[in-house]
Amino acid sequence: MDDTQFQSLKQLEQYISHYYPVLKNSHFTKFVNNVYMTAARNKIELNELISNLYKGIIDIQAFENSKNGNIYNFKRPDLPEEYRSFLMGIKDITEGSNGGMASIGKCEWLISFCSGVNIQTDKPYVEIIKGGGDLKYTLSNKNVELKWNGGKVSVKKSGMTVDKIFSKLITNRGIINNTNKWVPFRNKDKNDEQKNIKNGLYWQAISDEIFQTLTDNQLKEKIINTSFKLLFETCDVFIMFNDDGRFQTFENIDDVNLYYQDKYDLLSGNKGFECRANQSNHVALYCYVF
Repeated sequence: MDDTQFQSLKQLEQYISHYYPVLKNSHFTKFVNNVYMTAARNKIELNELISNLYKGIIDIQAFENSKNGNIYNFKRPDLPEEYRSFLMGIKDITEGSNGGMASIGKCEWLISFCSGVNIQTDKPYVEIIKGGGDLKYTLSNKNVELKWNGGKVSVKKSGMTVDKIFSKLITNRGIINNTNKWVPFRNKDKNDEQKNIKNGLYWQAISDEIFQTLTDNQLKEKIINTSFKLLFETCDVFIMFNDDGRFQTFENIDDVNLYYQDKYDLLSGNKGFECRANQSNHVALYCYVF
């Protein structure tokens, strides 16, 4: 590394330490190294990169106002294609924590680091936060929760707890003894009427609401609604991402219902729900963009 390259590296370190002081010690070093190598692999000069990081590689206002799309397509249109590859190269960076002992997740650095700096406040347009979400859009003052490719939103009740209540309910109804640990959506019920009764009791175990029967799709809708209502108690915006960069944004429960209204049949297997009988995992929806 010659003197010019070394000075550029020091400028990158100064930029990161100034705008992202949350990064300390080995987290700081790993973050600088990852950014440096991603730039080098895409033949982007560091001075040029720093200038564009300050201006914003992502058009954050366009992204914030979009319900869906692909995050990589929100590269500032005046920048060359190398910057799209740069965005793709840093989406996996998860260095540091948000201050609440939770790890920073995929895409959080991509959005915050690449959305630019507000010249009036000398702070990033998108800040990494602790509590009430993962990021804050500083212009709109909205807190944002991110989930990446299979991240979960849940009813905040463990599968083990739900199973204990469900087992009592189903035994009291005289349907079965739940020694085989029945859970919904596993397609092992030959009798739809019996399955729908179990679905109703399973929902009662989650919510205390009484329904004589619920179809699979009705139960899916209720789990989704409850999970997102709980989530929106702590954040303003929810974004889920797929590995290819596609995203879907929700700002309220109406957005959620509109998105999922024709997708219940797609929610199965590892792209469906987590319903455990013997574990403390919460009953939850896996988040994927369809």
